[in-house]
Amino acid sequence: MHPLLSNYFNFIHKFTSPIKESSSVGLDIGTSECKLIEISKSNDSFELLSWAVDPVLDGNVAATLQKMLSRLKIPCKAPYTSIFGKGTLIRYIDMPRMSKDELKNSFGIESDKYFPFPQDKIYTDCYILDAQAAGQQMSVMAAAVKREIVDQRIKLLSDLGAQADFIGLDSIALANVINVLGCKEEADKNTGMALLDMGDTVSNLTIFVDRLPRFSRDIYIGGRDFTKSISNALGVGFADAEKLKINPGERLKDVAIAYESVIGNIVQELKLSFDYFVTERNKEIQTLLLTGGCSLLTGVSDTLKSNLEIKVQAWDPFSNIKINPELSGVEIHKNAAKLSVALGLALYDYD
Repeated sequence: MHPLLSNYFNFIHKFTSPIKESSSVGLDIGTSECKLIEISKSNDSFELLSWAVDPVLDGNVAATLQKMLSRLKIPCKAPYTSIFGKGTLIRYIDMPRMSKDELKNSFGIESDKYFPFPQDKIYTDCYILDAQAAGQQMSVMAAAVKREIVDQRIKLLSDLGAQADFIGLDSIALANVINVLGCKEEADKNTGMALLDMGDTVSNLTIFVDRLPRFSRDIYIGGRDFTKSISNALGVGFADAEKLKINPGERLKDVAIAYESVIGNIVQELKLSFDYFVTERNKEIQTLLLTGGCSLLTGVSDTLKSNLEIKVQAWDPFSNIKINPELSGVEIHKNAAKLSVALGLALYDYD
């Protein structure tokens, strides 16, 4: 396993001994749904013990989390969780080659060069992507997150009786799945593979070369934009539009037409990002993998495929994991797009 995902982007790591548990829990806390994955490891294989996708009702995230955690097979006091969206940034920087310790010291002083936030308002971390390479320059991945976002997440878990030993970023959790479990669709070293996580309020794009992330970007288009377009086009309230989006029934064609423009906007943002990456890295994008709840909507995959002219397909991160016999494999694979971040978080315990 490459050491990249073993110890970076751990924005909060308390100075107490982490709680060691017999299973690992990843908790993906969203705005409309929360997702949970519980796994264990035996030798070199992972087993899925339990999972959940629960809606957030009336904005009460705490109640949703409490219910999910109470259903675990093995009680967990220290779940792995993450944050996303506004107030978080990832940068890929070329710097003079130096040791990891020198980088940490240097970056702590000069982080304001790379992030538009006051130093005393953010947590930062960085990692050398090509530590074994030769040359005078090195590639560094750096991240920042506003402290208030992390503090809010710590309080949320603390109020539930859980210990926040680890808080990461959604996009890095997804990268963790690819790094630990591999990906049969991954491109060769001379091309890039893109992963688009289509969430409720934001879609995150990460481009990989040889299993390592080399480009990350948040696109602020998500499920709520699809719902708004349905509401406006069909003249229904937001709540009814959300129901139609999830279960359009005989109105499938009308619903798909209603949000065509939203998919078109995503296409334009992806083209801009791909063009930038190809120009900067001189590597073509070979494959786009889709995950996140919105990727399941009718027309999304086909429209992206026809407009981007590259291979586009759904990503199932559970293909290399054993599923407990008590669970329904069909339901897990059906919900795989919603569970990928939670899986990546649960895997951190075994990096």
